[in-house]
Amino acid sequence: LVSDNATIFTSEVFKEYCRARGIFQKLIAPGHPSTNGLAERNVQTFKQRFASIASEPGSVHDKIQRIVFRHRATPLACGKTPAELYLNRKIRIQLDAIFPATPKKSHTTAPRARRLSVGERVQVRLYLNNKEVWQF
Repeated sequence: LVSDNATIFTSEVFKEYCRARGIFQKLIAPGHPSTNGLAERNVQTFKQRFASIASEPGSVHDKIQRIVFRHRATPLACGKTPAELYLNRKIRIQLDAIFPATPKKSHTTAPRARRLSVGERVQVRLYLNNKEVWQF
């Protein structure tokens, strides 16, 4: 957990909370954005994306929702999206509707062929007079 030196984050109660849950807390200098580069990069990316769609029609809320959704659906360096890491499943995007995934065939659903020996007794199902009859 990266936090500044605000009183709420440096109190003994919060430190004990972090210790009890195995959370490592890293304190950074307040007002010094370079100490948390990843968060600052995310803010910069958000601002750029918002500026690029500012002239599009729609409410600010809808625009923010689109930006956040696109961010969560974009794969990271590890090959998974933030949504996959958080929800443990893929979220559907417009490309999924355009290019649906072909279902994988299961190898266990195919019936197994039995090997029978000559003279081996088998059971058969017969339909006689609209009745189902099993015989050996």
